[in-house]
Amino acid sequence: MKFKGRFLPLSIRHYAFAFFVIIGVFITFIAILMRYEIQSLNEETSIKNKKSAQQEISEAITQLDSDFQKYALAASKWDELRQQFYDPSYYRYWRNSRALSAGVFPEHLEIVELYNTRGESFTKDLKGEASMPLKITKADIGLTLKKEALHDHLYYFFPVWSDEDHQFLLGYAGFKIDFLAQIQRLKKFRFLDINSISLNSAPGYRLLATDIVSRLKYNLISDETNNQLENVMSMTLYRVISVIILTSILAYFFVNHFLAKPLRQISKSIDSTHDEHGHILQITSRDRFAVAELEKVRKSLNDYQKNLDAMHLSLEDSHNELWTLAHHDPLTSVYNRRAFEDDWYEQLKNSGASQKQATFLLFDCDHFKAINDTYGHQIGDLVIQGIAKTLQAALRTGDRLYRLGGDEFATILFNTDIAAAEKIAQRCFAFIAEFDFTELGIHEPVKISIGMAYEKDLSVDDLSVLHKQADLAMYHAKRPGQKNISIYSEEMSQSHESVVSNKETHAVYEAIASIDMLQMHYQMIARLPAENCDYYEALVRIQDKGILIMPSGIFPVVERRRLEVEFDLAILERIRRDLENKVIPSGTGVSMNVSGPGIVNEDVTKKLLEFEPFFKEYKLVLEVTETALITQITHASANLNKLRKIGFLIALDDFGSGYSSLRYLSNMPVDLIKFDISMIRSLERNDRQSIIVENLAKLLISAGYNLVAEGIETKSLLDKVIALGFTHAQGYYLGRPQAFEHTTQLLTKNG
Repeated sequence: MKFKGRFLPLSIRHYAFAFFVIIGVFITFIAILMRYEIQSLNEETSIKNKKSAQQEISEAITQLDSDFQKYALAASKWDELRQQFYDPSYYRYWRNSRALSAGVFPEHLEIVELYNTRGESFTKDLKGEASMPLKITKADIGLTLKKEALHDHLYYFFPVWSDEDHQFLLGYAGFKIDFLAQIQRLKKFRFLDINSISLNSAPGYRLLATDIVSRLKYNLISDETNNQLENVMSMTLYRVISVIILTSILAYFFVNHFLAKPLRQISKSIDSTHDEHGHILQITSRDRFAVAELEKVRKSLNDYQKNLDAMHLSLEDSHNELWTLAHHDPLTSVYNRRAFEDDWYEQLKNSGASQKQATFLLFDCDHFKAINDTYGHQIGDLVIQGIAKTLQAALRTGDRLYRLGGDEFATILFNTDIAAAEKIAQRCFAFIAEFDFTELGIHEPVKISIGMAYEKDLSVDDLSVLHKQADLAMYHAKRPGQKNISIYSEEMSQSHESVVSNKETHAVYEAIASIDMLQMHYQMIARLPAENCDYYEALVRIQDKGILIMPSGIFPVVERRRLEVEFDLAILERIRRDLENKVIPSGTGVSMNVSGPGIVNEDVTKKLLEFEPFFKEYKLVLEVTETALITQITHASANLNKLRKIGFLIALDDFGSGYSSLRYLSNMPVDLIKFDISMIRSLERNDRQSIIVENLAKLLISAGYNLVAEGIETKSLLDKVIALGFTHAQGYYLGRPQAFEHTTQLLTKNG
């Protein structure tokens, strides 16, 4: 084989190793292929045998049903049987002797029983003799199979008429027989091991004839022919592999003698070369190589020496190119996490020698997952590129921007005081706000949250915690009501530790394990304009050693620990018990808040289905937030639509605090819309925002939505929302959240 251009040869060991690897792979491939074929054949045979076995047992059940119908027809015409309905004086004797020996019923049956037209057994007054059901219904007529303690039994019940014209019904008759014994007597099975048949059902559960086959468990009879075929194929495989291995060994010795040995001589000659330009390998006629092509190798040695320097330069260029690729993000071209970690490590090594001030800035796109899910990953990538380009433009010349992953970016500002760093952060935020994302087809505002951590006299220990502090600050910036730029403070660390290790964390875990610690407070939601109670919103508290923990101490723990689903399940069970115990007044209802992860969780959906018995007495409402719906709108909508079908009403909570897009709203399975308190309070200011809220409310009402006004604390504000057409209102003016013992009083006061 002739190689053109530069080629870096490998040692003979590598080629020998590669040879054996290829042989090994080939043998392994052959073995796997053959084993796969054998397994496929076994599986195909097994499937056919299973189908045949299922057909056998199905035919047997059908035959039993047909035979029992014939026996039932003959028995229903038997005068002695009809006589028992007119005069059951000797029923015990007839039941235990005559009925079993007259030959009218099937052989080997265990017992016969008669029933009146109401389905009541003639034996119900004979103590100790009831081995058949004391009462049957029309659903029991025909062939059924019942799992019992010792044996599975077939039951057959049929009506008995006064004559062949079925003028009037005398009652019913039935008999039972051992299922396995009857099947064994019926036929000989070819594919099914009759002794392995068992019923996959709870003891006492009765199966209809149509369901029997699907609930039977059994083993197949071993296929000896298939086993022999498998052994033959396996032996053939082993022989083929043995031939291949033997051939490979012979080939190895041939190659070693005619190729490897000459190549080792060439290699040894090259190693002994000290001339800068190399020399031609001299071979005597006695040692001439048997392969003519190896003679030509000598001529290439000089060319190799000449090209060596050029190759070194090429390798160095390749190394630089690979370093660039390894340290830059391919999507945005900014530095990646690996470059960040390398730079970080260098600063850790150098910070001890020259202490300096530093500010760590952490950037994160708000609601990026919702954007990605709504507009697609291609648009999401364009958003990430736009953010990276804009942030890099906002930073100073020489400042490095790192993409740490997803929508998270970071930069480190050395020798910059906190005031200057904050101005840079504000410039970054402003640049993002001014960027025209509508060109990408995004109509919602794209914002970022920025967390900052500053250290004046930098040391190794300080530098190692700056990242964590900036992360805490960014988490704080994302909280509702906070600015989008947050500088780390000790209070944030204390708040974080409270989430991580303090009594609230322990209380949350304890409450999930023991829901008796959960205390539900219910706040009235009034129907307008009557202002009477329509239903209550369930608000959770935790009672821990005499201390009542409020939501502000609960939900940071739940969110940080990713306990949303477990906490949802605990709250829902607490509310379900309150409904079961009539804590909530009948005729009203309850509204339950479900988290974003809970909306799409199968266990939460199953728990909500347990509320179905309460729809007769209560209105049941599920409250979900805009963000929770939008981030997983397809899956969440499917679950919510299923819950709506059984009676739940869906309320969109905190409308106006999230995306507030009518395009989103039109696709959401929502019955009620709860206006956020910030939007409701704007109605008192009579400014531009209040006009928007008023017209938005009218638009949603005309679209058929019921509107709930949150945060009603004054009579004037209540009158305002009534005038706008809101159907419900909630707030301290109408009633504060109360524990369950006050609920009845609250209803009496407001209803």
